[in-house]
Formats: sequence, C-alpha cells, structure tokens
Amino acid sequence: MNRLQRSIWPAALALTLLVLFAFGSAPALSSNPLNTSRKGTFTPIQTPPASAQQVKIGFYPVAIYDLDQSSNTFYADAYVWMRWRGEIDPSATMEFTNMVEEWGKLQEPVAEEPRQLPDGSKYQQFRVEGRFVQPFSLADYPLDSHKLQMTVEDTSHGINDLAYVIDNNSSGISQTLEIPGWQFKGWKGETLEHAYGTNFGETEQPSNYSVANFALVIERPLSFFVWKQMLPLVIVVMAALVGLLLNPRRIDARLALPLGALLSAIFLQKGYTDSLPDLGYLVFMDKIYLVAYPLILAVLGRAIVAYMGSREASDSEIEQMRQVDRKVMFALGGIFVVGCSVITILR
Repeated sequence: MNRLQRSIWPAALALTLLVLFAFGSAPALSSNPLNTSRKGTFTPIQTPPASAQQVKIGFYPVAIYDLDQSSNTFYADAYVWMRWRGEIDPSATMEFTNMVEEWGKLQEPVAEEPRQLPDGSKYQQFRVEGRFVQPFSLADYPLDSHKLQMTVEDTSHGINDLAYVIDNNSSGISQTLEIPGWQFKGWKGETLEHAYGTNFGETEQPSNYSVANFALVIERPLSFFVWKQMLPLVIVVMAALVGLLLNPRRIDARLALPLGALLSAIFLQKGYTDSLPDLGYLVFMDKIYLVAYPLILAVLGRAIVAYMGSREASDSEIEQMRQVDRKVMFALGGIFVVGCSVITILR
C-alpha cells in the first residue's frame, strides 16, 4: 500500500463513520400518517341564487407590469366598478383574494360614498393597483401561455346573500396596455362559487362565497422560440456535425468542434434556466436539449472510433470512412429534426 492509499483510507473510514452516525442519530419520523387531503372547490355558476343580492362587477386593466415568473407575481393597475340594488353595500366588503404585499396595495374609491344612478341602482368605482399572485405553469416554455387573474370575493356575505355578475359589455382591456415580450390572446370574466369546505370554527359562518374572476390571457410570440431559443441551438448542433466532414486523422479538430458545441449547449441551456424559477419538472425546451446532447456525444464517439481505425488505414480506406462519416452526419441531423418535431407536436 503506497503513501497516497495510506492517507486516503483513514479519511474514507472517518467519512463513513460520520455518515452512519448522522443517519443513526437523526430523529425518526412520526408514525402518524400525514393528512394530504385538500379542502375547497371553485365551481362556475351561470345563474346566481334567487335569494342573493346581485352585484354587477366590471374590470378595466390599464397597465400590467413587472411580470415575474420566478415569484409567480405581476403588478396590475385597473379600474373596478360595482352596480347593485339592495341594502348590502358590496364595495365596503370586497377583497382581492390573490393580491399580496398589503404595504404596496392601492384600492381607492373614486367617490367617498356610492352614488345613486337614475335607474335607482347604486354605483361605486375603484382605482386598484398592486401585486397579484398567479402560479405559472412553465411546462410548455418557451411556447407557454398564461392567465393573469384578478379575483374578487366578498369578505362577509355568503353566496346566498350576495352574488357577483360580470359586466361583460363594459369590461375590457385598455388599448394602451402592453407587456413587452408577450402577446395578448384575449380576456375572460366569469363568476364562481367558492366552497371552502370549512366554517373556520364558527357554527354560523357561511362556507360558500361568490367570486368574480377576470383573466387576461397572454402567450409568448413564436419568434421568441424560433430566433432566440432554437436558432442558437441549431447552429451549435450543426457545428458539431460539421466536424465529421474533416479527415478522420485530424482528431484534434474533429474533437474540438463537438466539444465546443457541447459546452455551448450547456451555457445556452443555463442561460434560459436562470430566468426561470426552480422547477421539479422538465420544460419543453429541456426536452429539445435532451435530443441535442446525445447527438453531440454520438459525434464525439464517431470521431474517436474513426480515428482509431484510420491510424493504419490506406487512402482508399480513409475515403470510405469519410463517406460513412457523411452518412452518419446526415442521419444524426435527421434524427435531431425528427426528434424536435415529435416533441413539439406531442407537447
């Protein structure tokens, strides 16, 4: 046993004992099973209960900015109005349930008190600005689309006492509203019944509430996927494949191209993953890279195999190897195109 081995064995033994001690001294998990059930449902409603006071509610976003997918939030600046008949004043008890950061919240009524309209109904309008939370699903990145939602719910009255109705005729999006890097697909307003599944410990607390939900649907432009994501990767893959056109005996150049392409692909993937939150699943673009990596490694393998066979080969045998290299190049290129197409279709 040499000096290096004599110095490694005690360290390895100490590390093993440390790991065993750590696992042996770790507290055991409780034997009580975890309760994984969830409570609460959202059900679309077409007709509010007959006993409920109906409140017509409308939305008009004028600006959406600071869309942050890493924190699943966005800022919205919008006008919200209510029109109703009855004794309950819904403007005093409404709440934006997906609004966060109370310190930066702005919810100011245009008038101090609701005003009476000529038809006998009451009307109140708000200027609302704040950060809203919106869980984003990034499985289709960079061809993903999302709903930016503003959700209103009454804090005191159950659905049998107060029900929202979306003012679809007057609601909409400002002509000046733009989100750089995104395209608008449309908007949708709907009313839901939120059943919490609990009375929060109060025997007389209602558990079902009316919810008004306004969703703005956005998507990334196709050009972002084609020119900023796929084009650099296609160039990298082509650079790796071109290495197979070189003489098999030039192992240095034949290895330099795919190795450089492999490093470039890794940095390209890291470039877009740094802009995304930590995810426990592969996004669409990750699957494209899972096609590119084996292809580049296949080019490396072919370059090494061809070099090993070319050291004692004749000129005619070298020419045959180059013909095989060209076939391998076109075959791998075809596999990349077909693989990316299948992944895109099946996403």
